[in-house]
Amino acid sequence: MKKLLLLSALICTTLIASAQQEETTTNPTDKGHFIVDGSVFFSIHNSKNGPDGFETKNNSFGLGISPKAAYFIIDQLAVGLEPTFNYSSNEYTNSQGDKETQNSTAVSVGPFVRYYLSNGLFGQASVGFGTSKSTSDEYENKSDSFRYGLGVGYAIFLNQHISLEPIVTYLHTKTTNDQYAAESTNNGFTLGAGFTIYL
Repeated sequence: MKKLLLLSALICTTLIASAQQEETTTNPTDKGHFIVDGSVFFSIHNSKNGPDGFETKNNSFGLGISPKAAYFIIDQLAVGLEPTFNYSSNEYTNSQGDKETQNSTAVSVGPFVRYYLSNGLFGQASVGFGTSKSTSDEYENKSDSFRYGLGVGYAIFLNQHISLEPIVTYLHTKTTNDQYAAESTNNGFTLGAGFTIYL
């Protein structure tokens, strides 16, 4: 009886140790894991606008939030969905040559992919489709938008399941407004930081 109890205790100890070792060797970016991310970012864009054949250049400053959810389809490669909410303000020259301020809000959603290296660096690519609303002293209008972004970031793991992830992204956004025959293109870099949970 004592031998049976001793053998049972030895087997249980071995199984627990094996499970603990397996848990500690599991990487949060392994296949089958999920990530949930909440990011905030700010941006500075150089813009070129061409409504009705009149071309202007302007600079804009923007703030935004971008929650994400993704699934690791293979080790280190996650595929997910990213909605983005953005506010921007810019100063531009109108068709009469006067400077005006324009405020814009935009909402978009689209897929993204992210690949992690073993040292914490990661690359990210995303596309999005949405709408934007612009207001100024002269008008208010809504436009359709398309964007794509390419970014590089770094995951600072606080523990096995939580990380802080600063990221720099090159962002290209194109908006079109059929009513005013206007098309705008924005190119620039955004600096952001995300709080990411690995499940």
